[in-house]
Amino acid sequence: MKANEKSASPLAVVAAVIVKNGKILITQRPKGKKQENFWEFPGGKIEPGEAPHTALLRELSEELDIIISVGPLVAKVLHNYDWGQVEIQAYLCEWIGGQIKHLEVQDHHWVAPADLRSHNILPADAPIIEKLQTMDFA
Repeated sequence: MKANEKSASPLAVVAAVIVKNGKILITQRPKGKKQENFWEFPGGKIEPGEAPHTALLRELSEELDIIISVGPLVAKVLHNYDWGQVEIQAYLCEWIGGQIKHLEVQDHHWVAPADLRSHNILPADAPIIEKLQTMDFA
């Protein structure tokens, strides 16, 4: 596929909404990657034949070296970028082990749900933030 052609099917990704003490974990995309420096919910691509839950466990281990428990689906988002379409499945997750390491991210922050919009969040994650604004994390 040429660089200016869009993929026929959306890029399937998963995202973790990890809540701790009323705050949500966001990570900063690494330099040299698409949308570098943007903030996002941690996660990544679903590999062919991989279940979303399995992809989420793998991605959080690869990116942050943490272990999570995957809970219910919070939101499903279809977003169009200039390079193609992405479909995000965001799950409420619990951090159950490990210390955060910046293996494949620049940085991380714990942010109150009301303050998520103050970060330079990926456009595709905006509908997830909308959904989180309606939830009670107390």
